[in-house]
Amino acid sequence: RLSRCNSCHNLLFRARLRVNSVSPIMKPPVRTLVVVAPTRRPGLVLVIYTLQAKNLREAHVTDEQAQQARDETIVQFIESLKGNKGFEQHRSQIRVVPKGLFIAEGVVDLVAQEYQRWLLAASKGAADKSLEKTKQWLFGTGELERLYLVEGKSVLTGSLVIANVGTPQRFGLPYYLGSLLPAGEYLHPADPELQGITGVTISQGRLGIEVHIKRRDGQVLIPESMLKAFRGIAAGSRFLQRRYPGCEKSLLIACKALITIVRRARRVPKSYPIVVPYDLVTSKTKQLRAAGKFLFVEEKGVVTRIIEMHGRHLSDFLRAELVRAPREKLGSFKLTPKHRDLMGFYEARGRRTSVHARAFSEFVELIRRAREPRERFTTWCGAADCFERFASLYQLSQPIEKRRISASLERFGIEGHSFRLCGGWIFAISKEGTVMRTVARHIRLPGHSRKKINNDG
Repeated sequence: RLSRCNSCHNLLFRARLRVNSVSPIMKPPVRTLVVVAPTRRPGLVLVIYTLQAKNLREAHVTDEQAQQARDETIVQFIESLKGNKGFEQHRSQIRVVPKGLFIAEGVVDLVAQEYQRWLLAASKGAADKSLEKTKQWLFGTGELERLYLVEGKSVLTGSLVIANVGTPQRFGLPYYLGSLLPAGEYLHPADPELQGITGVTISQGRLGIEVHIKRRDGQVLIPESMLKAFRGIAAGSRFLQRRYPGCEKSLLIACKALITIVRRARRVPKSYPIVVPYDLVTSKTKQLRAAGKFLFVEEKGVVTRIIEMHGRHLSDFLRAELVRAPREKLGSFKLTPKHRDLMGFYEARGRRTSVHARAFSEFVELIRRAREPRERFTTWCGAADCFERFASLYQLSQPIEKRRISASLERFGIEGHSFRLCGGWIFAISKEGTVMRTVARHIRLPGHSRKKINNDG
């Protein structure tokens, strides 16, 4: 039966004792305690301690004892693999390492099945669990960390069963004394997951890991620094996390996602109205490619920058560009680069009007789709150029009653304390005087209905 120790919070399994004979050396009869798990670290530990306690309830198992018990159990399992004739052909896929047992990805389920059978026999039927539960007991977790084991030019990918096994050579099984590399932080050119991707070559070069991708008009190189930068972008991108689960944690998944997006990217001509980094506007050697909301800056066939033009990443990009912009482009606008949500503020006659990052980001996404000659850009533009246009329209705007634009506000899901209108542009302002949202009644974003709003008074 299961019970919980109040002092160490271990779950204890009280096995029914069947004493067929009494050892002349140990009296009273040997009683066996089976520790199922410390609750903080799930795992089954078998036949660990023999106790000469009259009542097993007197036993107290600390976390240290439980870990020692687990180590001993894993050692016993590893020893059983040596004499397991059915497992001989798969021995090349495991390595005994100082910190436990490394298991290659292709045989994880197979080793778990061997562990399942071994547990069932060692516990005399008490540990009859599903394969998934057995795998969790074996690794001590439900989420396996992907690791590289590099031997010369060959590489194995797999996971580690953590245990203190002592000297790896003593088991008579393949062993490895080097360090395992976490796949989340490191990418190996010989990774089997990457070898099967057509049109992609991965090598170690002067830029670290280099990913060469063939495309219609030639080849592009993604250096290791851009792989890690993209993974950093994924950490704050809901879109990437939904489309490519795990890309924010694993460099391999991030690499595969980036290859897919880069292949879709198309060159953006300078005549296309889009906000770009300031140094790209003046450069003669850099090119711009776009795929969805992602921009790729390339120079001489090498990706040098990746930008997600959406959400928080767009706001951060615009803020950084305004900080670098010439002062005359901003006029009397004062930047607040250390503020997470505000771009900056105007101050006149003792009254402050702040601009929220979302309001300016929405304007940037809308203005490049504008068709009116007075509003639209006809070429690449910088964030400062966009802000000049934003500031001009806001200064020309006039207060308007909410009831007169209620249909537009409902259509775009806009709320605010007060509103200002300039042509088709609506600015929503909070009670504190912050421009919170920007919408344009005359500009249709992808996915929005074409139906015009005629209900505004």
